[in-house]
Amino acid sequence: MNAEEYKSLVNQPDVLDNTTLNITLKELVSRQDFELAESLKRVLENNKIDKPDLHSKLYDTSSTYYKVDLSSDDVEKIIDIFFDLDAAHVGEDGETTPTASFYASFVDKWNKIAES
Repeated sequence: MNAEEYKSLVNQPDVLDNTTLNITLKELVSRQDFELAESLKRVLENNKIDKPDLHSKLYDTSSTYYKVDLSSDDVEKIIDIFFDLDAAHVGEDGETTPTASFYASFVDKWNKIAES
C-alpha cells in the first residue's frame, strides 16, 4: 500500500483512531457495558488498517486507525454515552467547559460513523 491509498483509507467516514477507540472502550467498561466493550475490543484486535512501509510513525499506536464495523444500534449507544457525558460537564450557567467540549468531539466522531 502506498501513502495515497493509506490516506484515502484512514479518511473514510467509518474509520477511527486508536485514541478515540480506547477512550470509548474505557467509558464502556466504566458503565459495565461489557458486551459492547467486547465488540469494540474485536475492532481493535481485527480491524487495524495497516500503515505503509515508509510511514513515519510505523510503530506509534496514536497514529493507528481502525475500520469500525459495529452495528448502528451499538454506534447509537456510544453516541448517547458521549452526549450524556457532554451534557453532564456543561457549566452551571450553560457555558461549555473544556471537558464538555472534549466529550462533544467524541459525539461528532461517532456521528460520522452513524451517518456512513
